Amino acid sequence: MPLAHTCDLFVIAGETSGDAYAAEVLRRLRARYSDLTCAAMGGPALKEAGAEIEQDIEGLAVMGLGPVLARLPSFIQLGLRMAQVIRSRRPKVVLTVDYPGFNLRLVRRLADMRAAGTRFVHLVAPQVWAWKPRRAKRIAQSVDRLLCFFPFEPPLFSRFGVQADFVGHPLLDLIPPRIATTAVSEELKLASDDRLLLLAPGSRPREVRALLGLFHQTAEALVPRLSRLGQRVRVAVAKVPELPISLYREATDYPLVEGRYRELCARAHVGLIASGTATLEAGLIGLPHVISYRTDRLTAMLARHLIRTPHVGLPNLVVGRRVCPEVLQDDLSVARLVAHVERLWAGERRADCLAGLALTRKELGASGAIGRIADLIDEEMAHGRRRADTLGRIEIVRHDSTKG
Repeated sequence: MPLAHTCDLFVIAGETSGDAYAAEVLRRLRARYSDLTCAAMGGPALKEAGAEIEQDIEGLAVMGLGPVLARLPSFIQLGLRMAQVIRSRRPKVVLTVDYPGFNLRLVRRLADMRAAGTRFVHLVAPQVWAWKPRRAKRIAQSVDRLLCFFPFEPPLFSRFGVQADFVGHPLLDLIPPRIATTAVSEELKLASDDRLLLLAPGSRPREVRALLGLFHQTAEALVPRLSRLGQRVRVAVAKVPELPISLYREATDYPLVEGRYRELCARAHVGLIASGTATLEAGLIGLPHVISYRTDRLTAMLARHLIRTPHVGLPNLVVGRRVCPEVLQDDLSVARLVAHVERLWAGERRADCLAGLALTRKELGASGAIGRIADLIDEEMAHGRRRADTLGRIEIVRHDSTKG
């Protein structure tokens, strides 16, 4: 007889955003099935949603080829351990969330479980449209279902045989059209006519070290220049809860606001923001911003040869044109950042940026992505149950025929 499942769903998330998305999906599923059992490699959001955490993800978010190579042995060991844990939990469905370098290798390591009936679903299509388009075939062959956030992604993968579904972007559910800013205004003691410049240097230590010093110098140069327009300009830094205050204080003495990023975006006039999901959040909220990034030279050199898109920033990719300025790598300087912020502060360039950002929500489709993802996972768990029942009946027939 096949061994009974010891959990219905196993989730693998390696970063804060994936942890948050998966937690919302799990809440929907547990509302339908109070006895649903979920195990996870995840963080506080999944734990709060009711997952049994087999591996905490603190410190696992690493960007850049150099840092990844430096920790490669530990990632290999983690992959081997998680494969062993998943085998022991025997889930109906394995849901991997983003984190493709780790997750897709793990999925391939568990190919025998997939062949035996466990369903493998990957949430957040790897950005093969930006680089390494040939990876689409290998990814498509590794999973049973791929859930895509952007409408142009499914055709890139479905031609290789995988079921690729456009589910919409969860941020449409998580970011309301209007966000109250009273709390953050009170925390910063902002007057109603104060103009706020937001500095958001990323969510990883390497990003903060690379960007915050430049952002601080840019703000120092801008405040007196913008104040001549007769406005009181204030500056605030978006701090992520996971990083220590000391990391920020190495580069700036501006006020730090922790855990209120979306409120800051709603209250700010212009932002300096590290490239990533934070730029899409700012775009959906309607904050004109400059997209910035700087990584190690080896990663940057490879990216120049591999990236196939004219844009890096997510708002620009979604809308299909350069809505927000991008200042990256060797081009990243205080002088360039100052020039872009001044153009976004007022006038025609600001109006053009606001008009482009207004299209981001429309281009991402309808809200309800979290519910659609939960429906598809529910469908896959039902598929797993049917497969397990079929295998069970086959084993019973084999047992009876042998006994006879």
